[in-house]
Amino acid sequence: MSTPVGNSSNQLPPKSTWYYQTKPRQDDELRQRFRELALLHPRRGYRFIHALLLQEGHHLNRKKVRRLWREEGLTVKAKVRKKIRTGTSIPLQAEFPGHV
Repeated sequence: MSTPVGNSSNQLPPKSTWYYQTKPRQDDELRQRFRELALLHPRRGYRFIHALLLQEGHHLNRKKVRRLWREEGLTVKAKVRKKIRTGTSIPLQAEFPGHV
């Protein structure tokens, strides 16, 4: 015998009252370590810092390291290229009147 639609909700199990609670992330000391390592190694990026943190015993995903690196606004200091001078450093002088 089939039950009417209105009574079918009485036969279902009760709705769960438990919900997943996300845990707050404890990244504050990790962010501080990022800043320290970025000051020590200004020409190195998040990949190098990730390797250093692994050597220190931190178990971190590289994607998390990259995300935190960007959120902290850390960047690699650009290398300043030395200007290469081509030609003589002696200023040119006119050899005769009207010579440019």
